[in-house]
Amino acid sequence: MNFYEAKDMALCGLACVLCSETDCPGCKARGCAEVSNCSVYQCATGQGLDGCYQCDRFPCEEGMLQGVRNRAFNQYARQFGKQALLDRLHVNYENGIIYHRPGGLKGDYDDLQSEDEIIQLLQFGK
Repeated sequence: MNFYEAKDMALCGLACVLCSETDCPGCKARGCAEVSNCSVYQCATGQGLDGCYQCDRFPCEEGMLQGVRNRAFNQYARQFGKQALLDRLHVNYENGIIYHRPGGLKGDYDDLQSEDEIIQLLQFGK
């Protein structure tokens, strides 16, 4: 897996920068095959937002925001800024924290049960 800085973060909080799908340019480049059916994408772009972390109604139960990892990433971006989230994801990536394990869409962040645990992993690593 690589860190693809140009892919940015998905509107819902997925880390496109760490996605193992190398042929996808990322959510914001409309690379996701599900973008036309994605309620989060429609909601955020309809409001002119860069991500759910900017929304006055966050957190909500819309689509991908039901996942604890996405809520935690959005919460982190809301509190510290999106660039701080990207920086921490990059540092953690370089230190061996896995976003996607080979052959799957789950990694170290998904092994945790709460938003607080994920935020701790973001901030301090392993």
